[in-house]
Amino acid sequence: MFQRTSDIPYHPSYWLGALGAGGLSISFYMYLMWMVPHQDYPMPTWGHLLAAWQADTPLRALLLIAAPGVALLALLHLLLLAWNIREYRSAAAQQALSTLRGSPGEVQLMAIPLTLAMTVNVCFALGALFVPGLWSVIEYLFPLALLAFLLIAWSALRIYGRYLGRMLVHGGYRSEEHNHLSPLMAVFAFAMLSVGFAAPAAMSHVKLVSVLAATLSILFLVLSLVVALVVLVTGIAAMMSHGLQPQATPSLWMLIPILTLLGIEWLRLQHGLSHHFTGGASNGTVFVTLTAIFMLQLGVLLLGYRVMQLNGYLRSHLSGRERSPVSFGLICPGVALFVLGMFWWHLVWVGSGLIRLYGVAYWAGIAVLATVQLATLTALLRLTWNLLLRRTVYIAGVDG
Repeated sequence: MFQRTSDIPYHPSYWLGALGAGGLSISFYMYLMWMVPHQDYPMPTWGHLLAAWQADTPLRALLLIAAPGVALLALLHLLLLAWNIREYRSAAAQQALSTLRGSPGEVQLMAIPLTLAMTVNVCFALGALFVPGLWSVIEYLFPLALLAFLLIAWSALRIYGRYLGRMLVHGGYRSEEHNHLSPLMAVFAFAMLSVGFAAPAAMSHVKLVSVLAATLSILFLVLSLVVALVVLVTGIAAMMSHGLQPQATPSLWMLIPILTLLGIEWLRLQHGLSHHFTGGASNGTVFVTLTAIFMLQLGVLLLGYRVMQLNGYLRSHLSGRERSPVSFGLICPGVALFVLGMFWWHLVWVGSGLIRLYGVAYWAGIAVLATVQLATLTALLRLTWNLLLRRTVYIAGVDG
């Protein structure tokens, strides 16, 4: 079904296509998360969907859009995941990867555990929504989820350890080769693992499972923050000296999904603390934290967009003739802005009573966020078509 063109060598950035599809699947889940009643449950399940459908309310229209959106984009995620695994294991890919492993671009291999961690999240959402009665055995599934994330975490640490060890032992770091923020891929992967571990920490009623999951979540939170600090300092300094590498332009927006993941991880930990300890954030703390993160995301978005206007990246890769798997990196920032926007809108504005649920102002805010989601979905489908589905047809006697 999918096939990369022969003139574009294999690159780990192809995994970001599967990652973006998985993220968009979760973005459609956000409508159900915030609009379908699920009292006493941390997230909506099949039973809640069925109750909302049988209630014969305007929520039926929402279900007809959101539920298929979750399922179809999850299917696209799994198809792209299978294709990436096949490409990664192919002989041609291995030859390309052997060259990549000896270069600064080796850190891009972190896209693999990053995408696999997203797969666990997607499967969790699919199970909750479409498997009747699954939530009754959820406490038995949380340890399995922890085991899955541990295996992915081990893979991520091996990949990053090999990259960092080679750089520390043999050197070879040159600022003119690092004038971008692509090494944030490692931070992205660690943040995805952190938020994955935080799910059982927030939702498990077994204190041992919750505390163990929270400990692992904090481990990868700290790791992502330390690596992010190093990458941002060195990357920004190199860009200020040598200018931005044009082909790595999407890396300017990579901080946006990282901030979303860390913001959700923080919320999940607060939720777990309120269950098993006397802690938990107040409404004021939630307001300040989420607003600060969301405003920072908007600042990064505007700065990156301005740079992309100046170097023409969006125009050339989305509507022009340029083709690069790195452009799949444009998808996750849009997904992340929408997802955290839904948290910010509902927890800060609706939760405080400033905006009435299902009122005119409420739907106006949702419409703004949905515009971001639609633009992101359009970009994913266009990039998938251009890079993996479009075929060049040669006509005998016309083409040489």
